Amino acid sequence: MRTRHSPGITRRAAERLLDGAAGPAPASLIQVLSAAAAPAREDELAGEHAAMAAFEASHEALSLTGTPSLTSTPLSHAANPRKRKMPNLPLVNLISMKALAWSLAGLATVGAATAGTVAFSSSGSTSAGNGAGYSAAGSGGPAGSAGISAGTAQGGASASAGASVPAGSTAQAGSPGTSSLTPVQLCTDLATRVESVLGEADGAVGQSGLSAVLASPVVSQVLTSAPVSALLTTAGSATAVPDYCGLVLALPAVPVPGAFTQLPPAIAGRALSALPAADLAGVLSSLPAGQLSQALAELSPAQLSSVFTTLSSSAAGTVLSRLPASSLASVLTTLPASTVTSLLPALPAGDLTEVLTTLPNTATGTVLSELPAASLTQVLTALPPSALGNVFTGLPAGNLSEILTALPSPALATVLAALPAATLDGVLTTLPSSAASSLLSSLPASTAAQILGKLPASELAGLQGVIPPSILSLLSL
Repeated sequence: MRTRHSPGITRRAAERLLDGAAGPAPASLIQVLSAAAAPAREDELAGEHAAMAAFEASHEALSLTGTPSLTSTPLSHAANPRKRKMPNLPLVNLISMKALAWSLAGLATVGAATAGTVAFSSSGSTSAGNGAGYSAAGSGGPAGSAGISAGTAQGGASASAGASVPAGSTAQAGSPGTSSLTPVQLCTDLATRVESVLGEADGAVGQSGLSAVLASPVVSQVLTSAPVSALLTTAGSATAVPDYCGLVLALPAVPVPGAFTQLPPAIAGRALSALPAADLAGVLSSLPAGQLSQALAELSPAQLSSVFTTLSSSAAGTVLSRLPASSLASVLTTLPASTVTSLLPALPAGDLTEVLTTLPNTATGTVLSELPAASLTQVLTALPPSALGNVFTGLPAGNLSEILTALPSPALATVLAALPAATLDGVLTTLPSSAASSLLSSLPASTAAQILGKLPASELAGLQGVIPPSILSLLSL
């Protein structure tokens, strides 16, 4: 039975394809020949020495096992003598070397696999084993330098021959082969390329952290090449890409804190919400106060809630304590009441004091009046007397009445007893007379008399119309 074979292409047709002319050939072959005809880039040849060493080692191993050597059957000859022999062109070697370089560059680019051991069969096929990590800087840097590990990228972009993009490709973002790359893979690729440039320029690769690599001015140069140029569309600008990649790669601090607010708010919000607690705390603490304020102000209520429910109580307290009064008011009044209810009582006492004494009076009244009785009790009884007096001074009368009437009688007694005399007098005179009298009546007479006893006689005299008779009789006026 005769086997049917697809017709080949002539040497002239192959040469025309290499010259860029159209011709009858499979699309995949046209792509390979066009890429092979392009001049080799330095980053494509970064793993040449390692690949050749692996090739020679594999060749020797095949010879020892008795398997026919690669030299015994030239690559340019067909296995079937009945087939037309292909001429022994330099192109064959060029394609082999560039395909090998692309494989190694792709593996280093996305960090999904390692260069490891490259095995060659007698038919010329290749396979990459799970060997040691491949240096992000090619031949210059140590494996895993600048924090890029072999497992950083999720899934190998170069594992699929139809979707892989050579490291030196200049294809535009969105072209075939780039859409399948995840943000993690693109950012890892970017860091690898920048790291390689820095290593060639001044040998700084081994000493630089990944944040420092992404903060390098070289980033803007590298972003002109595909597939990493796709990051420009996502981040909005070249200056925002380093911080975007810092978030995507979950770095403990953003590479360029001063440029953080150049990220589109929606992108920044989603990225922050996806970070684990420790990394989120590190990122927010790395931002200058102005950048932190603006970044939080641009988050939606749901994203803002996600951020503060993810942070530990101490990290949340640190973040809130760094905000100026207006930004702090905006954050606490934007957060859902349920989030504020769980957030404020859990703050360390020092941070809680800082937060409530920094808030403007109207924002303090709004925040405290929305707390349920149990949470309000926890917050107010955790404050030292001086801070408590500061919080109650200047509160709008409506909020003041709502806050005090929400407290259970024991908590109300504790709070009023802790207020300095001047603040207590201010509270009782700010409240409507009926509200002040009702509050005092809710306390045991002896407790109320003890609280009021610290007021000067002149101030007590002015409160006689407010103090219930049962309490007034216990006071010495």
